[in-house]
Amino acid sequence: MITSKTLQTAISNLTVWRKGDQRAPHKPLLLLYVLSEYQKGHERLFNYGEEIHQPLLELLNNFGPQRRDHYPSMPFWRLRGDGFWELQNTERCTPQKGSKEPPKRELIENDVAGGFDQESYLLLLKKPDLINKLAQQILSEHFPESIQELIANRLDFSLQDVRKARDPHFRQTILRAYNYQCAVCGYNLRHDSTPVGLEAAHIKWKQYGGPCTVTNGLALCSLHHSAFDMGAIGIDDSMKLLVSEGVNGSQMVERLFWDFAGEQLLLPKQKEHYPLEQFIEWHRGEVFRGKVCDIDFSGKISSS
Repeated sequence: MITSKTLQTAISNLTVWRKGDQRAPHKPLLLLYVLSEYQKGHERLFNYGEEIHQPLLELLNNFGPQRRDHYPSMPFWRLRGDGFWELQNTERCTPQKGSKEPPKRELIENDVAGGFDQESYLLLLKKPDLINKLAQQILSEHFPESIQELIANRLDFSLQDVRKARDPHFRQTILRAYNYQCAVCGYNLRHDSTPVGLEAAHIKWKQYGGPCTVTNGLALCSLHHSAFDMGAIGIDDSMKLLVSEGVNGSQMVERLFWDFAGEQLLLPKQKEHYPLEQFIEWHRGEVFRGKVCDIDFSGKISSS
């Protein structure tokens, strides 16, 4: 019998594609989208071609790593191996050679539909608060806080319970190392002696094994912290600011972003506190949305 606890455990134990430290948020984003629609009263199953492909592709383009292509059909098909997801109309679908799922075309032509299995769906109907709890669980397990807020707002989830206890030691250590100023713009507003709008950012996300150490942190104002986690800005090998070609807006955006492009970060006085190259490389490959080497699911590398 499915219970809230067993469903939460199954979602925590999702089989996620792994290749080193590369991000693969396809299943988490699909589940968040489906839970969001359930919250609005959607029936149990979703038609892949009409209801899943485009919305999930948009979420992957906005919140996934920069890749040459994203494949929404992969999580839709593969989720059925995680114990709570069901597909219908798959009889005429044949996985491609060397792949675990059929081509997108077959999912669309055969009106393949998927969603939580009947028992799990009935549990969600019986306990509607569980939908938001599961969404918060997925967000906290796969995304940093600034991205959690953006996704939650996009999909109409409440974040009031998602906050895990922040590590006050990490924040204090990072802000002190960076002399209580943003490493990008030098912002250092204080109210009396309390910093306002200044945050400690992880370079390599905690959700992917990034440690809470000074060499994996940056002091950033809240604006540049959000931009850093979204991949709008990054760091090159010389500790200079990279700005994604996609950054655009008013004159204020020019001043806050493009005026700092190629500029040296405001780094700690002690060199042993500088960000480590391995963490910067992870962020540049998995988060920054500029021209970097691209690795697809077959392991092929190309420039994008």
